[in-house]
Amino acid sequence: MKEIYEKGLVEYKKAVKKNPQDANAYFNMSKAFDGLNEGRKAVLAARKAQQIWELKKDSENSVKVRKRLRQLYKNYDLNPQEFDLPHHH
Repeated sequence: MKEIYEKGLVEYKKAVKKNPQDANAYFNMSKAFDGLNEGRKAVLAARKAQQIWELKKDSENSVKVRKRLRQLYKNYDLNPQEFDLPHHH
């Protein structure tokens, strides 16, 4: 099972290198990190997807990723504030 996630990560990383706005790839990356028990990385990837979808005003996917984030914070006992780094504009 682990290999599947690791292979997936390689693919998703390639995808976002090619297209940094590929929110789906970030979302899938988040799932793969979660599968590998990498809670923090899973959150960061999901937040990246969230940023892109919110900029695109994609409310359906924004809701989906927010749900996923809540789940990740809970499962890994993480504090959402920890991830609120100052945004650079």
